[in-house]
Amino acid sequence: MRTPRPHEPAARADRRDAARRTLDPARSLWDLIAVELRRQIYVQSTSQAGVAETLGCARSHVTRLVSGSRRMSPDHAAKLDAAWRLRGLFTHLVAHALARPDDDWLPSLSAYETRATLIRTWDLAFVPGLWQTPEYARTIFALAHDAGLQVDAERALQARLERQAAVWERADAPRVSAVLSWVVLRSAPGGDADVMRGQLAHLLALSERPGVSVRVMGEHTGLNVGHNGAFQLLTVGGGDVAFTDAPGVGHLTLDPDRVSRYVRRFEKVNDLAWSADESRTTIEEAMARYR
Repeated sequence: MRTPRPHEPAARADRRDAARRTLDPARSLWDLIAVELRRQIYVQSTSQAGVAETLGCARSHVTRLVSGSRRMSPDHAAKLDAAWRLRGLFTHLVAHALARPDDDWLPSLSAYETRATLIRTWDLAFVPGLWQTPEYARTIFALAHDAGLQVDAERALQARLERQAAVWERADAPRVSAVLSWVVLRSAPGGDADVMRGQLAHLLALSERPGVSVRVMGEHTGLNVGHNGAFQLLTVGGGDVAFTDAPGVGHLTLDPDRVSRYVRRFEKVNDLAWSADESRTTIEEAMARYR
């Protein structure tokens, strides 16, 4: 392990060491972009500080781009292409990387969750992963396994519990909020009333924590922008990242313009939802259905 610099806390050094990983351009377009950025810094006879000046960002941001722990945005790609006359090289690479599903999305998502200062989630079918009880999650994964969508349900469950611990047990816990469709409250996984009752009780318990909010969008709202699909927003380092998933596939969106659309959608569903107190009453009434 690297020896911490003078006056550098050991914990900070550990976090930096943990962030390092081997880049594999053959496996990932994002790794290819990071490697190409390193090469261009050499070819252009510049430095990370020079890149930071070109992009108008902190040098630490460039360090993360070069290490592959941060993905290049389309705006930054365009700036580098213009400054180095690359004829759209980074612009095209980033566009292709954003357009393809990321088969290795879970580690990336987890990394953002552990650093996020704010996590916002909208879901219209399931209790979001970070909010699930082990029993609820196990049932969901078992159903996915039976449908041929999940290879190892127990391994998936363990990964989910580790994600939860990394968020809920942090000393610097983030602000966390969720807006749920009324459908979520009436959809017991596998028809198991006991599992659903425990899950709803868990939602209420989490909502009592400082900086945590659960709100419900009622049936009266009808068709709205929330029906376009579930998503999660994570605020990391002052910027937002959006995450969407489908069975077996997740996608992280870093492009500011695209992320801003998710932000507007969340604001809309949040406006349509009942207040925290009204939502709590609604969840308690739903629990009574599962006795």
